[in-house]
Amino acid sequence: MGQVILVELDPGKNSSAYLSLPQMFILKVFDPRFYSHRLLEGSRPARPWTLEAETTAAAARKEQNRGRDPDFVPWPIPEDDDAPGWEEWYYQQAEAQHHAEISAYDRLKILAVTTLVHCYGTGLLQLPQRVIVPHAILLEFIPDAKTLDQVDPKVVSANLIRPLLETAKEFGRLGVVHTDFHDGNILFSPGDQPVRAVIIDFGHSGVREDETDEEWQDIVDFNADPTGMRKILRRHLGDVMPLE
Repeated sequence: MGQVILVELDPGKNSSAYLSLPQMFILKVFDPRFYSHRLLEGSRPARPWTLEAETTAAAARKEQNRGRDPDFVPWPIPEDDDAPGWEEWYYQQAEAQHHAEISAYDRLKILAVTTLVHCYGTGLLQLPQRVIVPHAILLEFIPDAKTLDQVDPKVVSANLIRPLLETAKEFGRLGVVHTDFHDGNILFSPGDQPVRAVIIDFGHSGVREDETDEEWQDIVDFNADPTGMRKILRRHLGDVMPLE
């Protein structure tokens, strides 16, 4: 869902807002207008964004005095011809993913590890000719990175893999399940001779709220982040993997 923009600050401008930001960082925007689910795929029709449908959906939210629905789930889906209903669906998807991501980074910041990107904060992005104001997150930029499926296994050492496995084990204890490990969500930097491995993208993560210890442990066991991490690393890196 999120749109990733690389931002470089203008060194000629002196602003107090820049004090805690590096020269380059990532702006991840949660704008439902650009959700890939809108694209035609197989039997699924295209659902292009329109200002009219977005306006109608936003007016209904305002009338009902509601914003992000904490109980939103992606099913059931709207009827095919319900354009405002789909705009509401995409809006709630964007809100849910922003909430998941910023909540996960907040829970995990105590780790202070190099296997996670630094989150500098969150805010709203004012866009012209729009009736919604999408959320955005400011994240650390990882330079010269390659994803897990791009990196040469021969340049990845076990010393890079162990911290990834250890970090994945900590998620559940800190109230987070990632749920979305795949080739593109693990980065190695610099890509040709990596000295750092990083887990990214918590937009589909789950964060503990009011679950009991037993309920949360069931969620952690079901999602099995440490097992998922080990499996995907083994599939791409093979012999580099440290022993259990």
